[in-house]
Amino acid sequence: MKGFSELRACYLMELTTDILSLRPYLFGLAYNMLAVVEEAEDIIQDVYEKYVSAKEVREPKAYLGRMVLNRSIDRLNELRQQRENYKGYWLPEPYLTMEPDATPTLEYGLLVLLGRLNPSERAVFILRESFSEEYSAIAELTGFSAEHCRQLLHRAHEKLERNSSHQVDPAKRLELTEAFLYALHSRDLHALGQLLRNDIALFNDGGGKRAAALKPLFGLHKVLKFLDGVMSLPESQEDFEYKAAYVNGSPCALIFRRSTGELDSMQYVESENGTDITCLLYVRNPDKLKLRT
Repeated sequence: MKGFSELRACYLMELTTDILSLRPYLFGLAYNMLAVVEEAEDIIQDVYEKYVSAKEVREPKAYLGRMVLNRSIDRLNELRQQRENYKGYWLPEPYLTMEPDATPTLEYGLLVLLGRLNPSERAVFILRESFSEEYSAIAELTGFSAEHCRQLLHRAHEKLERNSSHQVDPAKRLELTEAFLYALHSRDLHALGQLLRNDIALFNDGGGKRAAALKPLFGLHKVLKFLDGVMSLPESQEDFEYKAAYVNGSPCALIFRRSTGELDSMQYVESENGTDITCLLYVRNPDKLKLRT
């Protein structure tokens, strides 16, 4: 009897180069839907295995895309129930790389906001905004009419309260991130106050495995008090090392522990204009901190 690794190698051999080349597209669909890398990869593997036994598939991309969306929607409904019992504030798993990556993922801050959408709205939004699919293609992939897809997208934009065309220049985001890290490392509360907007929000995900604020913090006073507490920790000066990196293709900062080399946290700044920070996102849950090569 063949082992799992042998079976996996067999089905991969049966897939053509054209079919395998669809993997980034399929992964983008699954990851943007679920916001968990391993869950997305499991769905892609399952879909490819099913495809091998399928007969006379005329449009592989549409066929595989439908399978990925259906499985992602089912899994998202299951995961939402689990996330209700999550310890602290749940943030998406970041797709972390040391260099820019071409994998089609939504900007991390937007991925956080997608939690406001139901699965159908999320699917239509991703297909339209991340992959620029025509409404006819979206209708084919989702099984909805083109008009209903338009309505779902409109509803999604209303829930997100964010213009889909809003994007900060990566160079400005990197500059803002570096300025924030410098002020944080220097324990310069005045400089931090100049960088943060008065209505700043901070979201922190430790997953119950690392120290983190259990609830979001809103307002300059509360956020500065929290950051001051972080800067006051002896280890923050001696053991933490900051490195520029990328999350979902956009600049972010990774914080490593010098003593162990362990990745301690990911820090991401949100900005509307590239000159001040509107939101800080911290991921400290070690299960979500994996660098991709």
